[in-house]
Amino acid sequence: MTFSSYNSIENIKKQVFSDRNASNLKSTLSNERGDRIYETAITRTNFNDEYRQLPKFLQKKLNRHKNILEVMREKEAGRKSGEDDLDLPPLDNMTTSTDLTITKSANQLGLQTWDNSGFIGQRKPEDLLANELIVPEIAESAPGQNMKVHPTWKLFRVLVGHTGQVTALGFDPNNEYFATGSSDRTIKIWNLASGQLMHTLTGHIMAVRGIVISDRHPYMFSCSEDKTVRCWDLEKNKVVRDYHGHLSSVYSIDIHPTLDLIVTGSRDSSVKVWDIRTRLPVYTLTGHKNTVNKVSCRPTDPQIISCSMDSTVKTWDLIAGKCSKTLTYHSKSVRTFCCNSDNDEFVSGSADGLKKFRLPNCEYLQNMEFLKHDQLSEGNLLLNTNCCNNDGEMFVGCDNGQYGFWDWDTGRIFQDGRNTPISGSMDSERGILCSSFDRSGIRLVTGNVDKTIRMWKPEISAD
Repeated sequence: MTFSSYNSIENIKKQVFSDRNASNLKSTLSNERGDRIYETAITRTNFNDEYRQLPKFLQKKLNRHKNILEVMREKEAGRKSGEDDLDLPPLDNMTTSTDLTITKSANQLGLQTWDNSGFIGQRKPEDLLANELIVPEIAESAPGQNMKVHPTWKLFRVLVGHTGQVTALGFDPNNEYFATGSSDRTIKIWNLASGQLMHTLTGHIMAVRGIVISDRHPYMFSCSEDKTVRCWDLEKNKVVRDYHGHLSSVYSIDIHPTLDLIVTGSRDSSVKVWDIRTRLPVYTLTGHKNTVNKVSCRPTDPQIISCSMDSTVKTWDLIAGKCSKTLTYHSKSVRTFCCNSDNDEFVSGSADGLKKFRLPNCEYLQNMEFLKHDQLSEGNLLLNTNCCNNDGEMFVGCDNGQYGFWDWDTGRIFQDGRNTPISGSMDSERGILCSSFDRSGIRLVTGNVDKTIRMWKPEISAD
């Protein structure tokens, strides 16, 4: 092919590249060639391991914001069947001579679990590795110890009158009436026998969080989120004294059984001891690092016990005005505790369980049986209140409406259930906030989130 001139060559070039088919062919060839080059370059490139993970400072930030439930779910999903938290095989499946030696040592350490019928298993294998000075050995019921037969408790009366959550309870020493405090800022006096409302007392300007009625005076004491403590004359039904000094909400109050003193616990992390007559604080006991949830007084040492959201229970020397012992057996906030009728033992309650101690030296006795609860799906089980009567029966009420009755001596549950909110309330209002047995121990009264007061009594069998 010959070209006559340079202009003819230019014309032929324009015709070739102006053709749409020719242009598309050129683009396709170029893309295919580029893809082959890119694929070859990627497959022949070797990245070091340090480029396959995030920088350490970014990894720490991501893990720091990970929800604890997500961590537990990941751990549960990755765990093989038959493994525990430390990825150790269960002791029951050990068959080799070495395993038999470990099992024997477990028996010598007392890591067995018993019930009424005898041996039923062993404790977790990781307990073999625990230092008893740091993690105390859990004391289980002895093989021959049987649980006392207790009657079934049933709900027989529901009282409605408060317009807010019922947060506090107190009983008359003559067992004729009881008082309730609420987030509606009022205190109501109820007849114990008939359940009729007798009086409504007003004076606090915020929620009432604690009530105690004196055995030796015609006085009732209340504490509130308005930072005040008030003394009520029950003959005149009016306030006769105010106690000011706390820097934040006052959550708990108790009266000393033999001295003219009241003790309060507050959100300001302090425990104050007040002289009833002079209205002055005798002591301001400091040591807790978070909100004090409950205080209690005893006639003998330790005369004051308190629990806090800092996961500790403290006992206080009233003469020296300082802390005598600090119990750090719980890992979660301790919201409640109660003493038995003899005042020689007490049980503290937290989201990690119920633990029993012996007074006055606060010796650790045992872990009590816990309510069934799915922690992964429902979160922590918050125990708001517990109380005990003279028959060795302990009641525990929880934030999600679960409740249970325990045998004090063996630490086992003999009855459990869940609150049903009254008509017009939401399911989230099942919670039990306060509870107390009456002076005889045959009536139980609970204050609830759904603004009701529920009264329980033991069911008498037909026999």
